[in-house]
Amino acid sequence: MKEFNIFRHATHRITEQELKKLATAHGKSVAEMRRDITHAIKDLQYTQKEIRHIISQNKYCVLPDHSAGIGRYGAGDGLSRFFLCHDNGKAAKQARRRDSALVTGFGPTNSPTAGTLSVIFRILEIQRRTGFYTHIIISDLGAFNSRKKPLSSLYGNARRFVQFIKKLGFDESRGEIRTHAHHDFLKAFALSSSVLTIKDFLHNEEATEEMYKRLNLQGNDFSVMVDKTFTVTDILLPILRDGARTVIVVAGLEEHYYPKLARIAVERLRNTGGGLKEMIAPEASVCAFYGRLIEGLFPYVKMSKSIPESSINIGEPEAEIRRKILTSEARNEHVILQMMELASDWDGEKRKRAAAAFSKAQKADTAPWNSFKQEYLRFILKVKKLWDETESCLLSDAEMKRELFPGGK
Repeated sequence: MKEFNIFRHATHRITEQELKKLATAHGKSVAEMRRDITHAIKDLQYTQKEIRHIISQNKYCVLPDHSAGIGRYGAGDGLSRFFLCHDNGKAAKQARRRDSALVTGFGPTNSPTAGTLSVIFRILEIQRRTGFYTHIIISDLGAFNSRKKPLSSLYGNARRFVQFIKKLGFDESRGEIRTHAHHDFLKAFALSSSVLTIKDFLHNEEATEEMYKRLNLQGNDFSVMVDKTFTVTDILLPILRDGARTVIVVAGLEEHYYPKLARIAVERLRNTGGGLKEMIAPEASVCAFYGRLIEGLFPYVKMSKSIPESSINIGEPEAEIRRKILTSEARNEHVILQMMELASDWDGEKRKRAAAAFSKAQKADTAPWNSFKQEYLRFILKVKKLWDETESCLLSDAEMKRELFPGGK
């Protein structure tokens, strides 16, 4: 497999001046910051190595690959601009609208980061261009199990995500946005969990899982397995409930084991008696496209909702977003370009002009690049306004309980 660098941060040595500035910005001593960065660089190097290993070991196809597609979507550079590799993308190219489904999901641990926005914009574009029935899952109960966050916060944010994605243009006549508090999902969860084992999960974990453990952000071992089973069920629901023949998952490569586990579950359900075999269409298959990563603000691996310092997210104050985009550290300028390329609805020509301006800025001609940053800031602030309008979706703890258990006394 051809060698490629995913994280530029891992290839540039940090200077003492940068170290001191970061320590001041994070309210830490230089020694503490040095230790954090040492861990972060190891995370970067480990994750890049792990991503290469995942692609090689599983024989995923790196894009561009003209045999792959998502129905009609993917002509020219439509796939390779946004996706790193695919699993079973040839079957996805042949998928038919009437018996196929798109699946993706988001954890409502915080307001959307640029990384989250990149997937939202892509799934909306694919839905619009293919007409495939689209499932977007906001994993409120899943995130409650896998992340150390209050239930009321996750539940309220999940409601906000649903409204926000609708505001961005989700076509409800061709899809559904749901949370894990959903009767059909819970039925499918019982069927899915019946064929999965602890051993299945021990052999599959996220490339960034060690980082989350080190930062004390992850739930206990059993609850993390519950969340993983939830996510596998998200993929299986269109097959179990709707009789889908082809399910196409759009996700990050660090989540690649979910389609793998879903495929294992499909095979086991297909070979199990007692009425389970009849739940699965004989030709049902799972495909996946894994998106390009937006690198985290130095020194983090990727933008994460769970780590505010790693990201630019639209829940931050306008002044903070403005500062991060317009006056970013030189080391983070390529991250802003990645945001323009992936976390926007800009067309291909505009993205190319932004990349050309970035290249000129590396040779001291900064005016075109600064102009693009101003334009991107205006775009992000418009998106932020849509998010801010969903604040009314937040609930008190008592209101949350009544909504979660409407049949309660």
